[in-house]
Amino acid sequence: ANQVFRPGWNQPTMTLEELGERERADAIQRAEQQQVAEAEAKFRPRRYEQLVKDGMEDDEKLVEASAKLDRDWDEWKEENPRGSGNKMSERGDR
Repeated sequence: ANQVFRPGWNQPTMTLEELGERERADAIQRAEQQQVAEAEAKFRPRRYEQLVKDGMEDDEKLVEASAKLDRDWDEWKEENPRGSGNKMSERGDR
């Protein structure tokens, strides 16, 4: 009986002001998380060229970790040459 005089569409559950406040708070939180992630990423191992670009080639631990990362990547590239992926013509179940 109480459904008779209700519109057929969904009614708003909050005002535009409340939505704006919620969106603003979420945006501030995302910006803070982004800053923390960027600060942490500076001290993570990455390609040596990137270390030189960022001016951090003097940090011995980072250089060693980056060299290991580069070696591992080179080994992976040697083990998996370009074009050696999923080839349906080489199925062994025929």
